[in-house]
Amino acid sequence: MQVLSKTDIDQKLNQQPLWKLKGKYIFRTFTFEEFIQAIEFINKVAGIAETQNHHPEIKNNYTSVQIKMTTHDANGITKKDFALALAIDQIQL
Repeated sequence: MQVLSKTDIDQKLNQQPLWKLKGKYIFRTFTFEEFIQAIEFINKVAGIAETQNHHPEIKNNYTSVQIKMTTHDANGITKKDFALALAIDQIQL
């Protein structure tokens, strides 16, 4: 898998504006009203990640969930990261 150029990453982020770039990662923070909602969301993300065989970093802090992605095998951001980000964005909250 080929690492995306800065231009390609910027174009993809324009299409998915809730995701941000930080170094070799894209990330987004989701906020929920209750802890159990955050955990249910994490479980849905885990299912999608398994299906796509692409596993993000997931950090939970009570009602907040941060998802951080990079393609470790490629040592950077690839199309796989944006495909997973899109699938995560489509989760019914």
